[in-house]
Amino acid sequence: MTTARIDSGPALISDERWDQYFRQGFLHLGALVDADELQRLRDRVDDLALGRVLNPRVQVQADTGGRYEDLPDVTAQAAAGTLRYRKVQGLETDELFRAVLRGPVLAEVAEHHYGRHTSASLFRAMVMNKPAAQGTVLPWHQDGGDVWALDRDPLVTIWMALDDATAANGCVEVIPGSHRLGLVSAQGSTLSDQDAQRFCPEDQVRPLEVPAGHAVLMHNWLIHRSGVNPTPTPRRAFTACYLDSRTRNILTGQHFPLILGSSTGPSHPYLDLLREEHAAQQASARSAAEYALSLKAENAVLQDSIASATEYARSLEAEVARLRAPGPAAAQPAGVSELSSALAKAGLQRGRVLLRRFRSAEQ
Repeated sequence: MTTARIDSGPALISDERWDQYFRQGFLHLGALVDADELQRLRDRVDDLALGRVLNPRVQVQADTGGRYEDLPDVTAQAAAGTLRYRKVQGLETDELFRAVLRGPVLAEVAEHHYGRHTSASLFRAMVMNKPAAQGTVLPWHQDGGDVWALDRDPLVTIWMALDDATAANGCVEVIPGSHRLGLVSAQGSTLSDQDAQRFCPEDQVRPLEVPAGHAVLMHNWLIHRSGVNPTPTPRRAFTACYLDSRTRNILTGQHFPLILGSSTGPSHPYLDLLREEHAAQQASARSAAEYALSLKAENAVLQDSIASATEYARSLEAEVARLRAPGPAAAQPAGVSELSSALAKAGLQRGRVLLRRFRSAEQ
């Protein structure tokens, strides 16, 4: 399959600015949206967080104001209903945010990193929030490494402020040029305390203050962090990570949602085989589950039968006991003793047969 080139038209970022970006690991891109679109995006993310606009592919993570390690898991949108969220993810499926992701400047950014021979996909698109008078400290980290379970490292993240991001309200802080270290560890993500002390001295920390509606291009290996927001207003930002469209999840073999261009590259036969085997295993698991349910239903029927047989046997025993009770000779008809013994024997025998059947089924 031929991969379409991304056509971004005339260059929007000069060579000098690209040189600056590759030296420091970030670049201010200026405004990506106007005031009206900015307000629509703010309203949309709050509506999604509150459940006023429903999207089954959107998930929300609450902000607890505690340690990063203690954050709760993301939940389905319907279970949220709060403006004290840390992130709203899955926004590549929302039409308003998806339109921003297709902008010409971002197309040029993807092309510059991954080449005109490939398209671009999205690893994730989400709004990160520092709620008013709250927020969770995000420790020093890099956006890459084995923890992301990708067959190649992503290189491009766009960070656009929905509210003015300042040093006062917990804006992103970076170590300029730290992307040139590569990944500090193969695992990636959060730096160890030792690596943070080594690579993030306080005299090199730079806050990235960004006006609302403006964006910053960040290299994924740039070491960065953010703090809490002590101000009375939220600090929200829309962030998206672009991938070479050929990137796959190493656990599933799947590509990611295409955002720029028209192809994710050729199919791989061994992955197709794995998917077929996975589908067959899922079908087998479904059959086993259905069989287990049928056994459970049969077990319920057997239990009902045993209960009925037991009740019947007890009634026969009671009748035999009544007939055998001492009394005038005339009260007992001829042959009643033999009849009662036969009935009792037959009833108890039936109960024992049913009980044996039930016990065999349980085994």
